[in-house]
Order: sequence, then structure tokens, then C-alpha cells
Amino acid sequence: GLLFVWSEYCIDKTPINLQSSELHFDLLFNNRGLKMRPELPWLWKVVESRRLLWLLGLTFALIVTFQYIELPNTISSLFSSSKIPFSRNSYSLTRDSQHNNSNLAPAMAPSFPQKNTSLVDDSGGGDDEEVEVDKIFDSKVNATAPAVSPSQVKENATAPAASSEPPAALPLVNENATAPAVSPSQVKENATAPAASSEPPAALPLVKENATAPVASAEPPAALPSLNPSPVKDNATTPATSQVQVKNSTKTDVPGVSPVVRFVPDVKENSKMPDSGVMSISEMSKQLRRNRISHNRLAKKPKWVTKPDLELLQAKYEIENAPIDDKDPLLYAPLYRNVSIFKRSYELMEKMLKVYVYKEGDRPIMHSPILKGIYASEGWFMKLIESNNNKFVTKDASKAHLFYLPFSSRMLEVTLYVQDSHSHRNLVQYLKDYIDFISVKYPFWNRTSGADHFLAACHDWAPSETRKHFTKSIRALCNSDVKEGFVFGKDTSLPETFVRDPKKPLSNIGGKSASQRPTLAFFAGKPDHGYLRPILLSYWGNNKDPDMKIFGKLPRTKGNKNYLQFMKTSKYCICAKGFEVNSPRVVEAIFYDCVPVIISDNFVPPFFEVLNWESFALFVAEKDIPNLKKILMSVSERRYRQMQMRVKRVQKHFLWHVRPEK
Repeated sequence: GLLFVWSEYCIDKTPINLQSSELHFDLLFNNRGLKMRPELPWLWKVVESRRLLWLLGLTFALIVTFQYIELPNTISSLFSSSKIPFSRNSYSLTRDSQHNNSNLAPAMAPSFPQKNTSLVDDSGGGDDEEVEVDKIFDSKVNATAPAVSPSQVKENATAPAASSEPPAALPLVNENATAPAVSPSQVKENATAPAASSEPPAALPLVKENATAPVASAEPPAALPSLNPSPVKDNATTPATSQVQVKNSTKTDVPGVSPVVRFVPDVKENSKMPDSGVMSISEMSKQLRRNRISHNRLAKKPKWVTKPDLELLQAKYEIENAPIDDKDPLLYAPLYRNVSIFKRSYELMEKMLKVYVYKEGDRPIMHSPILKGIYASEGWFMKLIESNNNKFVTKDASKAHLFYLPFSSRMLEVTLYVQDSHSHRNLVQYLKDYIDFISVKYPFWNRTSGADHFLAACHDWAPSETRKHFTKSIRALCNSDVKEGFVFGKDTSLPETFVRDPKKPLSNIGGKSASQRPTLAFFAGKPDHGYLRPILLSYWGNNKDPDMKIFGKLPRTKGNKNYLQFMKTSKYCICAKGFEVNSPRVVEAIFYDCVPVIISDNFVPPFFEVLNWESFALFVAEKDIPNLKKILMSVSERRYRQMQMRVKRVQKHFLWHVRPEK
């Protein structure tokens, strides 16, 4: 178009000053051999000016038309009246996807906007939320939520619904995620952690000491629900008789209470089955890495930022960039996903972690630890953390990184479950009422929708009881079942430890050396406890193979020595599921230096986020029970001795001590 104009008006390419119209017309007519009549100079000027403007307009239209045909997206964006959204952390996401390919982003990392830093992912959430939090950061976190004195609380107000705000997660337990999952044969003895990032951290905002959360909300607490276990049979469904199994033994882990009920097929709120039927251990590792990355990108910010939030951001950076250290004599590197990250996370935990334990709640459901039996882990955790007033527990909730909900899932069942009702809806309602109570009395639950709150529960029903109302919270569960809604990267698997003597929880620990274990494999348990054990017994029970000591329930002996002797003298201890995926035999095998063979599809083993389970245990799919001996025999003697040695080294992570040890 421009070439057309210049060739039309400047045939001899003579420089033209378009501001001098008289010079323009003289040159034009002289070059064309014309002579302008002196009596009509103004007329020619008008004609030529209009012609010039018309040609310029036509040229511009041609240019725009050409660009619109060739570059429609560009033209559309030029004439669009709406603004294109822009994410301030687009660089951060790109960097995270490249630098954190080993999923260093911790499962519980908070996501708060931070100026000039790629540590924080502030994707998600509305513009108003980003602006509000930016103001807090710009003012160096001097802003706090309004404090309300307890005297302002009215007496008869009811508990509001919990906030729908998605959580920000917390990063302290990011001990592990680096290398992709590998088979046990690929694990080298001197495996090292990947090189830490050389990226320097962006400076965190200054934090003043007085940046605290509000003292109390304006709403008053509601009364806790009554412990009267009234029957809830209106909507309960009655299962087939074969599905309901109650322990026949009159001996229970709680004196004077009902026997342990291991299975109640009740309505499970929001229960959804995974797309695939069975998730292998390697697929679990991949899901853990994916969830950590996606969780960091999607997690929204809390309603206001506190000093502990910023401390966790700094801890997150230090954990992700932990210096390589695989020579610690106390930590055997092949046992961990990343020993350097685990060590750094543990050091920061001891240095800075503070937990606030709610004092509300009445016994026996709250603050009542059970220290004996198969549910002992939740009780020992409760006992030790509530008595540990100096190390991790803080009485100042504004300084807390985590909030502990001190209820016993076992005592919840003992107190409220109505025998033969086949329903635990009243148990779920009790927990909901408790959450409503603390969310009214304190502001901390509503600040993050419970994302910085956690529970420890070992009863079989705990996953379904906490699935709906503890969606954002961290759940430490013994019954860690993928099909029961276990969320990788948020929830964690707690070991189900069978404590026989609370005064001596470590009695009879240990077993024979690898060369003094004549039995290939051992299992003993109730044959009618779930669908899997009858299959196991049909193939390998009744002494069908002298190398496979597979029994039903062994006759009870003094001190249960018969059972313990088999565990101590067998190479492999079969950990077959019962009604649920978890089994105390997993910890028992480790306790007695026996290599665990886990036969339980979709079971997430304890401390899965930290430990490299495939380095010291075997996982056999339920469908492979007919080939069980062939699988065990395929493990070389050298490989078996290596695994048994690692079982001894990992044992310290599964022991409850009367006095806590490092």
C-alpha cells in the first residue's frame, strides 16, 4: 500500500515535504508534463488534497483487511474490549514444572502471594482475594484480623457453617519426594539425593513479632453434642448377614466396653470409587508426585496471613533445597525417597514446629488415649503430644503451624455406636458438631477451612467418618485405603501397631538372623475375616506346602509364644488384609525382623511419603496369590538378606516409646 502511494505521487522519487502543499502540486504537475493554470491554484490544491486523503484511507483499509485475513487472532485481540487475564506467577509455574520434576513441592505447602518470588504459587482464587493478601504483604504483615474479646460473645448464638474457602496447605512433612519410583532391584546401596537447586530464594517479607491471628470470633460457641448414643436407625440399611462380622472374643482393649466391631457396611458420604480397580505401589508414587504439584497450583490462600505461614514458606524453600547428605550414620539412604530432604525436614521440625492442641471436648471421646490393642497408635500419639508441653506444643494458638483435633476414633465407636444398627451416622454427626463448636469459638478453622488442622485415627471407620467434614484437613489414618478417599500429598498413613503391654511396648522386639529362619513364609489369622483369607488358605493352608506355614487362627498359648516364634523364625511374614486394607501384621513383621509381604490391593503403607517401601518389603497383588511361593522363591538369597537388613534399620520409625526418642 505504501509503495502504491509513493509511486503515484513521487514518480521521480523526488523528496517531498507533505506539509508544503504548494511544492507538492508543482512537482506533481511538472513531472507529468502539465502546466497548472495560475488562475485556479486553490482548486487544484483542494482536488489533490481530497485525492490524497482518499488514497490514504483506501490504503489503510487494504492493510487492515490483509492483516485481518492473515492474522485473525491478532486483530481480534486489538479490537477486543475485554482484558486478557495475566497470572503474576506464570514464571513460577514454569519454573516449578522444570525444577520440581521430582515433586519437591511438599504435600502441605501454603500458597500465598509474595512479591518478586517464585516460591509462592498464587494461582486460583479471585482478584479480590489477591489484592487483599497483597495489601497484607505490602504492609509487611502488620495487618491482623480484628480481635474480639470474649465478653463480646453472645450466649445463645448457633454455630455457623464451616468456611468454603479452599485450604492453604502446610509444608513441614515434605521429607521425601524426589526421585521417581524404582523397583527394589534398581535401588543402590549408596543412592544419593538429587542435586539441590542453585536458585537463590527471594526475600521473604519482613515479619513483625506482633503479627498475630485474632483472639476470638464474634460468634459464641455452641454446646458440644450429647454423648447419649441414641439409635439412629431411621435411614440405616441392613446388610447381608455374611457381611457383618463382630469379634467373638469377650476380651477387649477397653475394660467394661463392647467388643471391637471391625466392619459396618454403612452409607459412606461422597464415596466414589477410583477409575481403575487396583493401584499398584509404583502408581501410588506417581500419584503422590502429581498431587503435590497440582495441589500447590490449585490451593488457595487463607483468609489472612500469619507469621507461622511465612515461617512455613521459608521452611518449604529450605526443605526443597536441602544440601545433599547421604552419609549420616543414623539414616540409611536407600530406606528413604530422599534422605537429604527427610533429614532437613526433621531438623526444621525440631527447631520450629509448634502445634496447638484444642482443650475443648469431653471424655471419653476426647482426650482419652487407648494404649493397648490394634488401635494403640492413635492413643500413643495423643498421650505423648498432650503431655509434651515444651517440645512441640504451644498454648499460644497464634504461634501454631498445626492444630491437633484430639479425639479417639475407637472411643467414638465404643461410646456412640448402637449395636446392630449398622449405621455410624450419629458418629459422623458428633464430629461435625465438634468442628462447628471450635469454628465458632476460635477463628483458626475458618481461616483455612481446616487445612492446617490434623487428626490421628486408627479405627476402621475413620476414613468414612472424616471424609466429608474434614475434606481439607490432614488425616493420619491407619486404614489408608485408596478406595476410601485417601488423598496422596495431603493425608498420611499411620502404622497400625498392636501393643500388647502398654507398660512395655517394646517387649519381645527382634528376631532371628537371616541364616536362622528355616520357614519360607508364615501367616495366621481368622479365616472368616474378609474375602481374601479364605483364598489364601485354600491355596496354601493345611500344610499343603511344608515351606509355607499358612494357618487360620492359632490356638492361644501363654504369652502368644507360638505366634511370635513363627514371626521370629520366618523369612517372610504374610500381611494379608482382613475386612479392611490395613493389618497390624505389617508393623509386627518389622517388629520381629521379618520381611513383610503385603497382600492388600490399594493399601497405602505407613509413612509412604517418606519411606521407599519397595526397598525392604514385597507387594503381591491379590490376584497373584496362586503364584505366591513362586514370587518368594524368585527373590535371590542376596536380595533377601539385603531386605532383612533394611527391615532392622527401618524398625526405629515404627516403635512407640514410653518416653519419646529422636
